[in-house]
Amino acid sequence: MYALVHADSQSTFYFVVGYVALAAGLWSFVGTIYGVLLMAAIALTYGEMGSRFPETGGSYLYVKYSFGAAAAYLSTWLLAFDQVVMVGYGTIDAARTVLKLLFGATGWGDIPLALLFSGVLFLLTLVGIRESAALGKLVAVMDLTLMFSLIAASLVLRPSPPPFFNWGGVEAANLVFALSLLSRGFTGLDAIGQLAGEAREPLVQVPRATVLLIAIGALGALGLMASIMSVLTPQDLADPAIAPVLLAEKVHPVLYYLVAVNIFSIMLTAALTGYIAFSRLTYILADEGLLPPVFRKLHKRFRTPHISLTIAFATSLLLIYVGEVKIILAIYALGSLINYLLVALALAKASRSGTLHGAFSTPLVAGVPLSAWIAMALIPIGIALTLIEKYPYLWAWGLWIAAGLILYYYRKTAARSHP
Repeated sequence: MYALVHADSQSTFYFVVGYVALAAGLWSFVGTIYGVLLMAAIALTYGEMGSRFPETGGSYLYVKYSFGAAAAYLSTWLLAFDQVVMVGYGTIDAARTVLKLLFGATGWGDIPLALLFSGVLFLLTLVGIRESAALGKLVAVMDLTLMFSLIAASLVLRPSPPPFFNWGGVEAANLVFALSLLSRGFTGLDAIGQLAGEAREPLVQVPRATVLLIAIGALGALGLMASIMSVLTPQDLADPAIAPVLLAEKVHPVLYYLVAVNIFSIMLTAALTGYIAFSRLTYILADEGLLPPVFRKLHKRFRTPHISLTIAFATSLLLIYVGEVKIILAIYALGSLINYLLVALALAKASRSGTLHGAFSTPLVAGVPLSAWIAMALIPIGIALTLIEKYPYLWAWGLWIAAGLILYYYRKTAARSHP
């Protein structure tokens, strides 16, 4: 189960770590500690809810339980947009990694190649991939092996003292932006809830996957940032989107090729997960009668939700074609943060009411799990930082929310007309 969540959460940090380092300067490692604490609180919140709701539905089910279907719809619709954005950044990063590996540089050809990757993934999800779980496990094992080898080699060959390492004289260019990225640097944790209903022993597997995700995610994030600050200079981060590849290039030629293949694999897996998760979320909303039935319509031959997949494909093409990574950095994961906040509030409300029971819980403070308290304290900071730093790009979110409201009220009107 951990393998299925790994690509989602790790790919985001791999994508943003270079941008965080350039923006935060000497405070990059300290800021990463904040991001890790937020990640742990969110993962524990989902782990607690998932162990109490061992059924398919994830965050939609949790928010609906405490706040009703309308709030759950908005939360899930926002989360679905992030899955499409994941397809965009995953394919762009995969394309840049290939160009770096083949030609030694990026900056040209990445958009056509990313469009091609997205098209291939769309076709694969359209016809159905039965081996996706096995592929996820293989990629997770490869990623863990190579990235921890890279971290160990970096810190052994270029040791330097924390928390500033070799970046003690590098001033922060935009600390607000860096903290905003760190607030959104571990998205994909909602997959814990989505997969709770598919686990054979959810009361055992969900807590185990949660603890494993936190431990490995924390060590990996802190280790990777420490390695970058020990080995690289800001001038070395010519393309921040592929910072782990640039780090491996400095450490050892063999690691460079292996890590490049690994980053390519993890990014394509994340993009593939984006397609699958988007179709799953919209299918749930349609099945609940909150979206038009067409969203749960299955292909006659392949038995896959081809309408949802086509919408995800078309939206990803638009994001990729624009080609501005800064736009993706601006709009990505704001919906996830809102979703995470609602899940934390749902956990707090259900716990206080005494209607939520399970085998996995952090200590209670005033009847509310500690994980929910930490999440409710830190997530609004991340939302506020993102809104302050990237408000000019919120029009994209406005369009998505408007589309969601139109579909929602269209479905409600149709239901009243044809009871």
